[in-house]
Amino acid sequence: MMPQLQRLLLRNKRALGFLLPLALFAFLIMGAPNEAAAQGHKRVVQLTGFVTIGDSLYGVAGVNVFVPKTSRGTQTNAYGFFSVPVLTGDSVVFSAIGYKKQYLKIPKNYQSQSYSIIMQMQEDPTQLPEVQVFPWPTERDFREAVLAVKLPDDGMAIAMRNLDPKRLEELFSVTPMDGNANFRAWNMQQVQRQEQRNMFPTVSPFAIIKLLDMLRNGEFNNKK
Repeated sequence: MMPQLQRLLLRNKRALGFLLPLALFAFLIMGAPNEAAAQGHKRVVQLTGFVTIGDSLYGVAGVNVFVPKTSRGTQTNAYGFFSVPVLTGDSVVFSAIGYKKQYLKIPKNYQSQSYSIIMQMQEDPTQLPEVQVFPWPTERDFREAVLAVKLPDDGMAIAMRNLDPKRLEELFSVTPMDGNANFRAWNMQQVQRQEQRNMFPTVSPFAIIKLLDMLRNGEFNNKK
């Protein structure tokens, strides 16, 4: 019996080598529609919502709303609202600087075409390491800059420099007059005009005509 079985197997060896890959290919063909059907079960859902700070009603602007490893994503507007298409079964991530990441799972068996939420972000302040800004590239340059600093003069030196006659004359020539100086200059001009009037009194033309008439009539001679 065993020799006959061995002869049968040897006789059909070539047939088995051809049928085995064919059976494997048929199995893959039969499994592909099932996998495609499983992918086809995902439905498009319009995810909309409002992102707030904790339990408050203050919207958070600029929050990234996206599905990792896909091109689906958006950002919240200035009021914290967003709207983005997703698929059932997607995991949606909410991230922003200064806040902890939040996650949302869309149920696989979700039947509606829209999904609305209010996502509460939790603050996560991050303290950055201290950075010391040094305006000089090396310590040697810093020492040279310190030694080259000119210290300000004391009060006596400043006063003596301000009272220097040449300095005062220069300031007087370039400094415009203020309101008080203009008023004093106007008063001085009025006084000078009054003095000129006193030195050269104004004579009325009618008085001159009267004087000439008196001289013509000889009134001064009669008085003598």
